[in-house]
Order: sequence, then C-alpha cells, then structure tokens
Amino acid sequence: MADMSLSKQVVPVITTVSTTKTEGSTRSNLAYAAFILLCFWVGTQILSLMVHAPGVLEHLAQGNDTTRPHIEMGFAVSTVFGLVPFLAGCVLLGAVCVASKLHHRYHF
Repeated sequence: MADMSLSKQVVPVITTVSTTKTEGSTRSNLAYAAFILLCFWVGTQILSLMVHAPGVLEHLAQGNDTTRPHIEMGFAVSTVFGLVPFLAGCVLLGAVCVASKLHHRYHF
C-alpha cells in the first residue's frame, strides 16, 4: 500500500484571536465604505442612463429583432475597445494608489 502524506494538517490548529484593534483598521474601513459608495453611485448612474436614454431600454429588450442588421464583432475589435481600456484604467488606478502610498510613507 502506498504511503500518503499531506502537506497541510487535516485538523486545523485552534489559534487565539487577538481582540486589540490596530491603528489602520479605521482608515481601511473608511476606504472600504467609500469604495462601496462609489460602486453604488456608479451603478445608479448607469441605471439612470439606461432608463432615461431614448431607445436604449427598448433596444436591449428587443434582442432578436430581424429588421435591424446583425453586427458581428471580431475578437480583436472587442479586445481593443473592451479589454485594453479596462486594463489601462486598472494600471492608472494602481499607479495612483502606489503614488499615494509612497507620498504618505515618505512625507508623514
């Protein structure tokens, strides 16, 4: 019979949880709350645009309308106009976060 050994323990070890709060928890909680509020705000703006823009909601509801031309978008086009702006935005947001962290670390 083959000998099997596991890299992790099957039964987890009980560890004590510290109840003391660190200084950064309040700041991170506020940052998380601001991020959630931003996400809700963006969502409401998108829903508001969809409801108030003329013809957008009807176009989304009539997905299989035969009177309109069928548009096929290639993989390269969807990548250029979808993935590239998303990644550029992520890089820009990351750069702002790193710059803010370095500014906070060396100037305070």
